[in-house]
Amino acid sequence: MKATIQFNGKSAVIELTSDQLAQAKKQTSHFTNIKTLQDALDYVGETTDQFNRRTQFDDDAQKAGKELEVIALAIRQGNTLGRKQGDKWYFPYFNSKRSASGFSFGGCFYGLSHSYVGSRLCVESAEKAAYMGKQFIDIYDRYLNANDLAIENQISSSVDPKVFNSYKDIKTIEDACAALGIDSIAFLDGIKNLSPDTNAYEQLKVVVRALNGGEHMDYKDVDEYKYFPYFNSVGSASGFSFDGFDCGVSSSCVGSRLAYKSREIAEYAGKQFIELYDQHING
Repeated sequence: MKATIQFNGKSAVIELTSDQLAQAKKQTSHFTNIKTLQDALDYVGETTDQFNRRTQFDDDAQKAGKELEVIALAIRQGNTLGRKQGDKWYFPYFNSKRSASGFSFGGCFYGLSHSYVGSRLCVESAEKAAYMGKQFIDIYDRYLNANDLAIENQISSSVDPKVFNSYKDIKTIEDACAALGIDSIAFLDGIKNLSPDTNAYEQLKVVVRALNGGEHMDYKDVDEYKYFPYFNSVGSASGFSFDGFDCGVSSSCVGSRLAYKSREIAEYAGKQFIELYDQHING
């Protein structure tokens, strides 16, 4: 394709390559043109077949999470998220299914050098976060409100659950597996080929349920508080580190699979299993 440019006050006709043309389209496209997963895949240059191959072993919630990663990447339009103190990452949150409005867009949060959901699901402005939350709410519904832990369909309990006197006695993924009656060797072997962030996510789901005493938090229950840790980002003055905890009743930004039933447990998990959270958020 030929294009006319201005150079030193004069017009010049140049021939654009296909790559240059694609880049020009990206630079002149508005983020609201990303209306479907296919639009996002086209924007980032990934085919549907390539995406399906890399998500073929994921459950639906995991696949929805990766769909949102592609969408966030496309909506950022090549812009990178800052990792310095004071840089903001934006992401949408939602009302739960049992709230008065049902599962619906609730607004957007931003993080000042700390992270709730990880950079792959964040964008650089509130406007973009609001658009993502509204335009792709069905995908967020799959991601946040999926059925129970996927591990129940992947690993059969082959050992008797170990009783721990306190959640603070659960200090490793092996301990968490033991508390749920899961063969830790078989479980870890079954997820070893997953990407680092997905591998950590699978381990955290086990950790969360074990620390919750085998319970699974229900985001459909608006009367039940859910707690989750958040962290200082890699680029903050203190590096990736535990920064506190937050809670929700009828709103959601992390999903029930990574929520704890008390603030004490959320704080303990954020500190004790910080390496897994680092891998999940920054992997």
